[in-house]
Amino acid sequence: MTKKCPRALIFDLDGTLADTLPQLAKAARAACEACGITPPDYDTARSYVGNGVWMLLERCILGRRDITQGTADRDLLVKTRRAFNQAYMKGLSSDYTIFPGVKEGLETFHKAGIRLGVCTNKPQMFAIPLLKCMGLSPLFDFILGGEVLKRRKPDPSPVLYTCGRLGVWPDEAMMVGDSENDVLGGSNAGLTSVFMTYGYYTGKKEDISPDLSFDSFGDFTSYVMGTGAQD
Repeated sequence: MTKKCPRALIFDLDGTLADTLPQLAKAARAACEACGITPPDYDTARSYVGNGVWMLLERCILGRRDITQGTADRDLLVKTRRAFNQAYMKGLSSDYTIFPGVKEGLETFHKAGIRLGVCTNKPQMFAIPLLKCMGLSPLFDFILGGEVLKRRKPDPSPVLYTCGRLGVWPDEAMMVGDSENDVLGGSNAGLTSVFMTYGYYTGKKEDISPDLSFDSFGDFTSYVMGTGAQD
């Protein structure tokens, strides 16, 4: 059966387009220090990433990953978030690495007329300027941050909203990411879910059951453009 090229591709940001963990770890540590909290080391901060800034900071405050959101002291959390915002905004232009093949792949899709979007749980105030710093924002037709709508991935609402802004039906698009939030968000919205194995997800791929998976962005680009094969 001939594979149909998607009309739109929607991407997660952190762990999918770029490695931003050094940025997040640096800002989280700075926020903790500013608020009198023992800062996590890099590896610990890495393990805390994945469910948004609020959860990252709650985990830093409580010193563990396995927590229920809303457990940390609210006043301290708000204070820490304020410090994080200031530190992270100052560091957006450095301490990131665009994954191999991403820019070339996005340029290929853009030239082919495929609509491109970003649907990230990263706050809008960071996502848009970060993509500008990376030189990727001109390639995207729409960018949606995690705090614009009331709900975030894995809820289907942000993915469906992004489809609407790109002018495509869900079955004409793919949701591409590196976490359960991306795979489930795409699947829940009726898109083809694409899992990038090189990202931040530490669980088993079988546990989230993506429709497709790739070990590199270049392999994904070849697949979409019809010159590669998916096992």
